[in-house]
Amino acid sequence: MYNQLVPLLITIPVYGQHEYTHALVHDLEREGADYLIVDNLGDYSALSKERVLKPGENLGWAGGSDLGFRIAFSEGYSHAMTLNNDTRISRGFVDALIDPRLPADVGIVGPAIDHGFPSAEADEKPDAGDYASRPQYRAVSVVEGTALVLSRECWQTIGGLNLQSFRRYGWGIDLDLALRARKAGYGLYITEMAYINHFGHRTANAHFGRRRYEWQANFEKVRGLRKLHGRKWRKQFPRGSWVQPMFGKADASTIYAAYQFEEQSRSAVEPVVRGY
Repeated sequence: MYNQLVPLLITIPVYGQHEYTHALVHDLEREGADYLIVDNLGDYSALSKERVLKPGENLGWAGGSDLGFRIAFSEGYSHAMTLNNDTRISRGFVDALIDPRLPADVGIVGPAIDHGFPSAEADEKPDAGDYASRPQYRAVSVVEGTALVLSRECWQTIGGLNLQSFRRYGWGIDLDLALRARKAGYGLYITEMAYINHFGHRTANAHFGRRRYEWQANFEKVRGLRKLHGRKWRKQFPRGSWVQPMFGKADASTIYAAYQFEEQSRSAVEPVVRGY
């Protein structure tokens, strides 16, 4: 493992709510995935032979994800992923995220999703186990931290997650990561060969309360992004890329071009912005 790069390590930060994690573990085992559970609460009960790391403190989503990235790249993985525990994954998930047919400049990639950033939402929203993969991908401006893959090269170039600027909840880390990767020349993509169901902040809402959690997390996100990228940071993302607009509904199919794998070579492609 240490002398030859191997494909992908998936990290799942957890804090209670283990029924979600157990369901996801079944999916990961089905896919033959390499995965690591970061048990922030310290009470995770393994189903089988999961690799579980108990840091002895609550690192949160951000700290747990960062720890997983550092472990993956120190152990020789070529790609590392953070994946929320309140998700279910489609068949062929791992192979889709490291598909060699993706453009050569790929630094960050994610799956299509049922509910999440509009630029990644699937046209249809089936259960993940019933998802019919589509041999195409989107060039996007940001990939949501719910399910985000980083290449080893991109991580080494841009320096990983910024844990200091986004504090307790980690909202905004994926936006900051996207901006830094783009400025360094890396492409960001959503592959429609992979798909997840996301049940949405179940752990955070259970422990912090939905209103309190969302207000505080959003406040810290905006403060961190303004400090790092200036007052006009929002203008660096097309309308509908990471949040629905106030008026109307963003449709990814009208904002981003979808490239067919068999039609696109491994040269870099640019996001095609149609609605900005």
